[in-house]
Amino acid sequence: MNVLIIRPGALGDTLMVLPALANLTGKASITFVARQPGLDYIRSFVLGGLDLEGAGWHRLFLDSPDEHCLPVSRADLVVAFFSDEAGNIRQNLNARFPHVPVHIFPSFPSEKKNMHAARYIAECLKSAGLPVDPEKSVENAVRRPLLGDIASPAVRNRIVLHPGSGDPKKNHPPGFWLKLLKGLGQKAAFKELKLFVLLGPAEKHLRSFFEKNLRSPRAEIRFCPEKDHLIEILRQATLYIGHDSGITHLSAMLGTPTIALFRGSNVNQWSPLGPCVRVIQDNSPAYSILIENVFQAAMDLHFLSRQSLSILKQPFILS
Repeated sequence: MNVLIIRPGALGDTLMVLPALANLTGKASITFVARQPGLDYIRSFVLGGLDLEGAGWHRLFLDSPDEHCLPVSRADLVVAFFSDEAGNIRQNLNARFPHVPVHIFPSFPSEKKNMHAARYIAECLKSAGLPVDPEKSVENAVRRPLLGDIASPAVRNRIVLHPGSGDPKKNHPPGFWLKLLKGLGQKAAFKELKLFVLLGPAEKHLRSFFEKNLRSPRAEIRFCPEKDHLIEILRQATLYIGHDSGITHLSAMLGTPTIALFRGSNVNQWSPLGPCVRVIQDNSPAYSILIENVFQAAMDLHFLSRQSLSILKQPFILS
């Protein structure tokens, strides 16, 4: 079966498809259409990966079908994740694939469902006729890193912090991260480790703040590293701490010990998937308790990261 799956979105949104794609390995030939940078992490799971921002895909959104075809010549099944209230996307897909089942689902599960985004995507693909097991796909993503083997403790020489996300309401302020960095730097267990502050395009405005206030010789600031360098940074981390963001999901799926700080988003829908994850939910403006919880979780994960690579822990929430 040749399957066309279209799912636009940011990095974290795209990574939520990975559990289902891993479960479908060998069962279907999948062409996946998404946006960068998430598309790069999907390619090894599919027959072909296409950039939705590439030539020709604008026709998917036209008010009436275009005489030119979309950049895919063949499909036995089409599954797309969009808000398509006007029906333009369905109309254009039906015009391109007139005798093929076309299924269009909302991009995200409703808040009422309270279902994990990865489980929701797998359920949608199953309802469209694909041989995917939603429960096993998510369970497998929790039990092992989908994006590679867990790195050896011998190569882990840093703590990586990502103090941002694409949505400001999810983020703790820069002062919180500065206190966290300084506190971690004083812990005896971490005294030999480098401290990396990872900043992406959404955190460009924080660069000068950390350059001015973070003066430890052990600390480095990395701004917008390329894909391979980003993966290297994360795989060499004994600990990663970040908000509910695409980088946090990436860290978890690489098997890096990951602490995810949640505020303003649904833990049940967006908890990172990986074998060594701690989720801490705290919306309080007083950060002393939160920082202590992070320190405790950091010590727990640091201990685990130095143990056998076969140790796999289920995520839990500190609230």
